[in-house]
Amino acid sequence: MWLVIKQTISLIISLLLTVFPSSEFLKSFDILELATERENCLLNASIMSDIHIDVDWPIGEWVWANGLNDLERSKDTIDALIVPGDLTNYGDSASMASFFNIIDESDCAESWVIAMGNHDVGHVEDITQEEARQFFIKTFNELNPTGEQIEKAYYKTDVNGYRFVVLCDDGDDTWDCPDMTPEQIQFLDDSLAEAADRDLPMFVVCHVPVEGVNGQDIIYPDGGLDDNSDAVRTVLEKYENVFFISGHVHTGINGPLVENAFGFSCVETHNGVNYINLPTYMIVNRYGVPWGGMGFQMEVYEDEVLFRARNFGSSKWYPVYDHSVDLV
Repeated sequence: MWLVIKQTISLIISLLLTVFPSSEFLKSFDILELATERENCLLNASIMSDIHIDVDWPIGEWVWANGLNDLERSKDTIDALIVPGDLTNYGDSASMASFFNIIDESDCAESWVIAMGNHDVGHVEDITQEEARQFFIKTFNELNPTGEQIEKAYYKTDVNGYRFVVLCDDGDDTWDCPDMTPEQIQFLDDSLAEAADRDLPMFVVCHVPVEGVNGQDIIYPDGGLDDNSDAVRTVLEKYENVFFISGHVHTGINGPLVENAFGFSCVETHNGVNYINLPTYMIVNRYGVPWGGMGFQMEVYEDEVLFRARNFGSSKWYPVYDHSVDLV
């Protein structure tokens, strides 16, 4: 009986914090242009996750295009658009092509850092998982504004000298939990080692979070990297100033109230690694700001990385949910 009461109380608190995440909530409704918080920004990137484009649901395409319009109107150049997976609902070629075409037509960023998610690989219909990967690679290469070509769905790229490593499910029979081969784990290690001597922060983009960070174990107990988690974590902890950017669990951008009540946040640091979990852009979120359109504007400065909460669909900043990570 006590367990049921405890779970009920927890649910009520989570719902209240979802609808009213902060006492300063109403202060966050100023409509302001997209611009860096201050001068001397070394890397300016927009991050949105879990877009879930489905050509059978055209409003989703409009919502995605509308968010990218916010980037087009930015006062400052957007160096990169980062999307940590679930680009589509079912990985079908038409929806994947639509996702990329909308970005291409918007001319919203100088470069792309885009990962596949479980809905792009594991939930595919009428094609194999490998065929879905190959279509992603083909479309990415055809439209990538930098002209850079990738050979696999996991790859590395540099933006303004900052190393990004994109991870992806490269197994043969998966659904929600990605299967990463030893070759991909070694690729991650080699790619970070190659750039470590630059003394700049490095970024790993993977749709699914490492086990036990950003509230994954509370919100979505089966929504972590599972057997791959220890191997990935071991590599990340070898290097300084590493940021692991994920989505998948549909957690709203949150702040101190959620952290105090439930012990997690959308930006956390564990054993020197910084973990950032993005809300879903298209579907309702939990344990934080509930609605879609949300993401982070990531600004890298000499001494810190700033994650500024923004609704790209409504062009509104949410400063009460900003997070700053000092560089070591």
